[in-house]
Amino acid sequence: MDATSGATLSGRAAADAGYALAFDRLFARGRTAVLAGTHYRDTPPVDGGRWGMSVVLRPDPDCAHRLAAVTVEALGIAGAVHWPTGAVEAVHFTVRAIEEHRSVIPSDDPLVARSASALNRAAAVSPPVRLRLSGLTLTPSGVMVCAFPEDSAAAGFADRLGEELGPDGWFEAAYHRDIWYATLVHFTGELRDPRGLVDWVAARRYLDLGTTTVGAAELLRFAYNGRQPVRVGLARAPFAGVSTP
Repeated sequence: MDATSGATLSGRAAADAGYALAFDRLFARGRTAVLAGTHYRDTPPVDGGRWGMSVVLRPDPDCAHRLAAVTVEALGIAGAVHWPTGAVEAVHFTVRAIEEHRSVIPSDDPLVARSASALNRAAAVSPPVRLRLSGLTLTPSGVMVCAFPEDSAAAGFADRLGEELGPDGWFEAAYHRDIWYATLVHFTGELRDPRGLVDWVAARRYLDLGTTTVGAAELLRFAYNGRQPVRVGLARAPFAGVSTP
């Protein structure tokens, strides 16, 4: 191993340790909120609220089905009233939110056009993103799968996207996403078995859910389908060297 490779591995180990610590802190906060009954209750998106147009990464199909299966297990303990956002039609890793929620976005929307162009420019010079999915964690608002980047591709793409968006990146200009994750369950009401959920997640803090290689990034909006918010694609941009299917 040369010095450069050693430094790369050392840097990755340090980054992994930082991610792990952040997920541990989230679990502690989530456990406290869940057991106290003070957890956040999500409500369907409304104009001007959360769930706005975003750039996301979608796990590959095999990974998406693994996450959907874990989501079903979690709902079996939390209760069926909560949102199964780890379902195949909803699961995603957010790179950047572009704006607040809009229930109607015209087909010729100028922000969509500019954001799609920025997305294409950033993706064209970014390698595919590889994420290692290692464990679940609990938060005051739901159950997450913890994602650890295998290299610098995810962070590099996020940085390039911000640069390419320019003024259109205002919504998260002062916000730095310091972990990668997908929320499998969003809480929407009372939990059926709070202690059981805490114990179930604790037993899966280091569950190996494999890796996913993401070959494209997507610009999308979210629509409430009567059960949960689901993805509605607006644009898709393959990463460098990835053929468009």
